[in-house]
Amino acid sequence: MRYREGVELAPYSTDGTHTRLTDDFVALTVWMTFFIGVLFTVVGFRARQRWLLFWGVLTLIACGWYWTYFHLL
Repeated sequence: MRYREGVELAPYSTDGTHTRLTDDFVALTVWMTFFIGVLFTVVGFRARQRWLLFWGVLTLIACGWYWTYFHLL
């Protein structure tokens, strides 16, 4: 794909800082991952599938670590 010459891409900044759009996208991804982790955990527990329960709990731990590390510290 080619871009027009002289057109600046909007969501990127030239000084290396993150833009608000990037931060919102990361937050949306973490929330979606959290809900998927809850779903995996519930379905794995009810269906007695240990592999699904394992991945659900691991996903919830990763989301909890992210929230603690980036938002509370």
